[in-house]
Amino acid sequence: MHIGTFSPVLGTMLELRLDGDPGAFAAAEQAALDVFEQGEARFSTFRADSELVRWRSGESDQCSPDLAAVLAAAADWHELSAGAFHPATRKLTDRWRRAEVEGSLPERSEVAELTPALPYRMDAGQVLRTGDCSGVDLNAIAKGYLVDRAGEAAFAVPGITTMVVNVGGDLRHLGKGSTKVGIEDPARPFDNLPPRWQVEISNQALATSGYARRGFRVAEAWLGHVLDPRSGWPVAHTASVSVIAADAMTADALATVLGVAPLSEALSFAAKHSLSCLLVSAEGSVQASEQWPS
Repeated sequence: MHIGTFSPVLGTMLELRLDGDPGAFAAAEQAALDVFEQGEARFSTFRADSELVRWRSGESDQCSPDLAAVLAAAADWHELSAGAFHPATRKLTDRWRRAEVEGSLPERSEVAELTPALPYRMDAGQVLRTGDCSGVDLNAIAKGYLVDRAGEAAFAVPGITTMVVNVGGDLRHLGKGSTKVGIEDPARPFDNLPPRWQVEISNQALATSGYARRGFRVAEAWLGHVLDPRSGWPVAHTASVSVIAADAMTADALATVLGVAPLSEALSFAAKHSLSCLLVSAEGSVQASEQWPS
């Protein structure tokens, strides 16, 4: 198997694992990289010229098929999760970043008001603004979408029989065989330690979300980066969520939904929708859905 690593891609490390005709590897890598380059131009919140930034500011009313697809998926997950997934949390995140600088926690009543109603709706495939879209941020779902598109582009290159794409923990496998994926212990997120769990996937995707490596440090308090859009407060009950799904965008969204919900609600949601997930509580207890591989 050929392994290629590239950085930075979406602000993190990209790993591509390819099997098949060695003569096809370079073309497959380039096909995947092209998708990520185009994705940055579409979804980046750090580029003033990105399509998302221009659309949410009102500078442009048009949405490409890619942007419309991700906005539509985000709206669907917002409804299905009863607001646990929300694509308009930029102002909330900005407030917590300010709290880090100021060194003091905000009032709960203040942050609870920073998440608006969904400020757009879909109509026959078209995106229609219904409110202030300046806070729309698709980071919780766009990475999974691009992992899917990049993986499909690489796998479509003649001669490629197996493709694995991994971007910062969002992973997709396509083709022959399977791949083993390690999941770290959120209580011991050290690069020199072996993963605590290992799972095997085939023509599936896996996403893991948690607060071990990312969060807000406010004075002496460490708070996870996953924010509950319904309360405005960082999630404290769940340390890590891993989800196996048919595609990376679905796994990405579900990792957020299940991480925001209290553990009992998350497990009920997983059971209702036959989801494959592994949840680790802040206290270290581990619970898996019935669909999670043994």
